[in-house]
Amino acid sequence: MQKCELGASSVNAIVSSHADRLSTSRFHMLIDQSFLEIRKIVRTQGKHVMGKLFDDHLTGLITKKRIPSCFLCGSVKNITKEHILPKWVFESNDKHFFISDVNQLNQSYIRATIPACLRCNSVLLNNVEKYIQKTFAEVDLRTRYYSEDEWENVIRWLEIIDYKFQVWDLRSNFVRHKKSHYIPDLADFSIAFMRDLSVRSVTTKTRLALKRVGTKNKKDRAKSLIVGRTIKKTFHYFHTSGQFMHLELPTYNKGFFYFFEKKFRSDKTTLKEAQKLIKFAYNLP
Repeated sequence: MQKCELGASSVNAIVSSHADRLSTSRFHMLIDQSFLEIRKIVRTQGKHVMGKLFDDHLTGLITKKRIPSCFLCGSVKNITKEHILPKWVFESNDKHFFISDVNQLNQSYIRATIPACLRCNSVLLNNVEKYIQKTFAEVDLRTRYYSEDEWENVIRWLEIIDYKFQVWDLRSNFVRHKKSHYIPDLADFSIAFMRDLSVRSVTTKTRLALKRVGTKNKKDRAKSLIVGRTIKKTFHYFHTSGQFMHLELPTYNKGFFYFFEKKFRSDKTTLKEAQKLIKFAYNLP
């Protein structure tokens, strides 16, 4: 038997590697617990959350007093502001904005927030954001791809963002169209209602978005997500609620396209459909 001696640096490397594995293991347990708690909240509080949201911003009296409540659990205590897109996604740049398809008005991402209680915001959703950032930083598509769990958790994260946007649409007033004058009788209707002009359509889409957040199994959604490297130098994003979302994050050299409902038989078919929508959105030949 050949005897070998480990130097101090080798021992430290082994200890460090073991600690990293333990840290990663705990981190995965934490994210599993966080998503589990989110699903439990959706299943137990979802009906209450939807009822209050619709009564406050869709079916109730426009003049009624509205008490902000958490978009996830419905609590009215310890309310904070939750960004519909995390600040790290748009690089905390207050110059980045999106244009509402309903009134064509600009809205900065930094000011696009919805109410969330302290626990849902600072604990559960914060755990999700930390996990997603860590995953994006660790996965280099040239050398390593996403594991099945990572893939499904990226899908869960995108579905939470879609739900948050739908809540924001419900809570935001139409105000006026960019190319029209102010009409008092329309100003206080929600953007969500003015888009569909149907209470039933709005409630159905919002409930479906929340249902996706509360659904554990994402295996049948795997081929609805395309991930690749981006050559963009700045953050890019477009999204049709309940249908698809495109997100490019140059900080992590990654781009994503996810179809919330549509299913595909192959990645090739998904990519083809995504490329068609990207070309249309950016006016590409």
